[in-house]
Amino acid sequence: MTLTLQNAVAVLGHQLGRPPTRGYTCTRHHVGRLSPGDLWRPDPDRPPQTVTAVNRRPGRIVLRDQYGHVYLYPSNGVISTAVPDARLPLLPVHGSGAALRA
Repeated sequence: MTLTLQNAVAVLGHQLGRPPTRGYTCTRHHVGRLSPGDLWRPDPDRPPQTVTAVNRRPGRIVLRDQYGHVYLYPSNGVISTAVPDARLPLLPVHGSGAALRA
């Protein structure tokens, strides 16, 4: 399941990205909504990490990040997450050959 602002328990605030990274909105979601590719913040004071694996076990959920670290959460927990800004498509500019973001 993909994390969205609509299915968040709480929407906390926006963080600007530094190119080439996108910005994101800090949120809180039920841990059961996370799936590989989602962003979460095991340390709410640090940038988000990418979920690479989710293992559901009775009473708990195990998340693995892009570095191979494993985190355990109660299956009914609400955790710090992040929803990335939408990517803007490149639009061609007639005559210059350059591209601009919408």
